[in-house]
Amino acid sequence: MPRFLILLLLLCCFALNGCNVAYGVYDDKRLSGTIAEDKGIATGIKTDLLNHKFGDGWNISVYCYYGHVFLVGEVPPQARNEAITIARRDARVRSVRAHWFDAAASETSDLMLATKLRTELIGTSNLSSTRIDTEVNSGRVVLLGVVANEQERTLAVQTAQRVNGVVRVYNYLMLPEEATPALK
Repeated sequence: MPRFLILLLLLCCFALNGCNVAYGVYDDKRLSGTIAEDKGIATGIKTDLLNHKFGDGWNISVYCYYGHVFLVGEVPPQARNEAITIARRDARVRSVRAHWFDAAASETSDLMLATKLRTELIGTSNLSSTRIDTEVNSGRVVLLGVVANEQERTLAVQTAQRVNGVVRVYNYLMLPEEATPALK
């Protein structure tokens, strides 16, 4: 039975991510040219990080909204500044914010928690979950993306905080055309 449950959770996660990609572009508050440029910036940074051996057992996710870059993941302290320097090389980058996780233990697996979190975000009224990217690490949740308004930002944070197993929520949700992201 546990094996079946794990398979079911994986299928749900893949299905939800697929819906997020297909619907997320349509529901994104950024203009299509901005989305394309942000994706190009993120892809270039990911490539540069891999070329500098940041793919060797370290986990860095790269997000970009309106030219603001977010590096999220686990990297040894001595390599963190180099990752930020690499991200700043692209002239289109307006800012770089890093959110590094230190090693921690958790009662809930990251995959299960990410699935529960995504399910709650999708099921919340007045919240367009497709605008919200999430990172989960040992009960710690990072919310990123562009939401419609302050109420949606607050609702997303409150929803994430209510998920069983979440120990801390970091909010990097931006409003459309916002110059700098919120950190609450």
